[in-house]
Amino acid sequence: MLIIMISQILFTFFGRKLPGVLGMTSTITASQLVDLTNQQRQATGLPALEINDTLSQAAQQKAADMIAKNYWAHTSPDGITPWTFFKNVGYKYLYAGENLARDFYDSDSVIKAWMNSPTHKDNLMSSRYREIGIAVVQDTFQGQETTLVVQLFGTPQSTNIITATPTEVGQAAEAVLAEVKTNPVVNSFQLTKAMSISLTIILLLVIVIDSIIITKKRIVRLSGKGLAHLIFLSVLLIILLVVQPGIVL
Repeated sequence: MLIIMISQILFTFFGRKLPGVLGMTSTITASQLVDLTNQQRQATGLPALEINDTLSQAAQQKAADMIAKNYWAHTSPDGITPWTFFKNVGYKYLYAGENLARDFYDSDSVIKAWMNSPTHKDNLMSSRYREIGIAVVQDTFQGQETTLVVQLFGTPQSTNIITATPTEVGQAAEAVLAEVKTNPVVNSFQLTKAMSISLTIILLLVIVIDSIIITKKRIVRLSGKGLAHLIFLSVLLIILLVVQPGIVL
């Protein structure tokens, strides 16, 4: 049991401090997200979206802005809307939309989360859009290593769409984080941590009680490592108390 607890601690610690170790690094890529998006669209008869490098630049700017200003929203604290980034790169749109995601480890999970959200799905499956740009940025954000995804949709003003009007803009969907970060009733990490702490405390108490009994009854043992065990378990308990869970998908 001690080996299991130590393995859990080391895996969690190094997974957070060294995300490139133990396969903890995000595998999300822009190309995968585009392919998966188009698979969803084509499955319902919608045309595939074309990658637009200018839109991807706008997405990169949005991701950089969120990291620099430390906010998670479609509109920045100083009032900068998603459409500002379209204009900054010179993308003149007839329609425009934005989806955001963070704290995912693979592209498929991102798309599934968007498809399970009505507002995100409306963007992803809209027949009004013709182009797409995506930024995938791994960085320290709000105190932890994570992956930010910015997905921008657009239709240039030059596109001939009968129902389109220049003033109509697809509104940004609400952030995926609000839906996927809800903690379950039973958190597996917290449950395992609580069990490990309880077991460690029990072992500590057993060793302490055993030491008291031996001292009072003046029992002589041929060999004993009670103090060493006590120190080891104390250190283990401290580590268990401070260790934090990884990012929950």
